[in-house]
Amino acid sequence: MMSNKGISPLIAAVLLIAFTMTIAGLMAAWAQSFVSGQTEELTEQARESQQCTGANFNIDSIKANSTHVSMVLYNGGGMELDDFNVFLTYENSTAGPELQVEKNVYGSKLPIGEMASFSVALNQSIEPPLSKVKIAVVGCPNVYKEKTFS
Repeated sequence: MMSNKGISPLIAAVLLIAFTMTIAGLMAAWAQSFVSGQTEELTEQARESQQCTGANFNIDSIKANSTHVSMVLYNGGGMELDDFNVFLTYENSTAGPELQVEKNVYGSKLPIGEMASFSVALNQSIEPPLSKVKIAVVGCPNVYKEKTFS
């Protein structure tokens, strides 16, 4: 007497193919959403990079006292600069808070080919002396200048 304890090879092959196709469909859906997300992220980075291509400025002068940091900036690039962040570093290597420049004649903008003065009011007086000031263009994180104090 013969007992049938397994499934036929034909049914096993059909089930294996169906299982493989299901896994392939799930992987295709995941890959499509992954690639779409990466493409959007890279497109945004390229747009930001392209937007900042003409951004350039120079620090003409910078002075710091116990309550303010004053600076004169010159826009030598090919685009108007909208706003600046100022990062302070003290002699004991501690970083101060990120500060935004106060409004001036142009608001907080610096037109192409213009020189303007900006200042930053400090919330607290500078205890250890400043060692470095970094000025960065808002929206263009790779466009910045640093000034080291001696």
